[in-house]
Amino acid sequence: CGFGAFAEYVSVPENALALKPASMTFEEAATYPQAAVLALQNLRDKRQIEPGQKVLINGAGGGVGTFAVQIAKYFEAEVTGVDSTMKLDMVRSIGADHVIDYTQEDFTKSGHRYDLILDVVAYRSIFDYKRALSPKGIFVF
Repeated sequence: CGFGAFAEYVSVPENALALKPASMTFEEAATYPQAAVLALQNLRDKRQIEPGQKVLINGAGGGVGTFAVQIAKYFEAEVTGVDSTMKLDMVRSIGADHVIDYTQEDFTKSGHRYDLILDVVAYRSIFDYKRALSPKGIFVF
């Protein structure tokens, strides 16, 4: 495609780089930019997240989801993170205002409405998500 993103060498501005922590493998470090960029594109670039919006992130404890929670908080959104029981404490610790354990509660039937829903796991029908959206809400997957 001509962009060279997977080239052996690349030239970038120095301020676009960060040192890899010694405790992290090169393989682990290589995954971070991809997950972060996906979260940023979905929240900021595609859907113009705004302060005060109620944002639900389905899959908040995964790679893209953890970045999405933090990015949404940076943009001053009220964040609800959805994931399994074992990930809820971590999702809270990275900034989620509310957490939902999908093994215990179906957020699409709770009556709560969200301005933006980001789904990074895609295991529901779009019609299920519609029930949880505010009248002008946006669904991103």
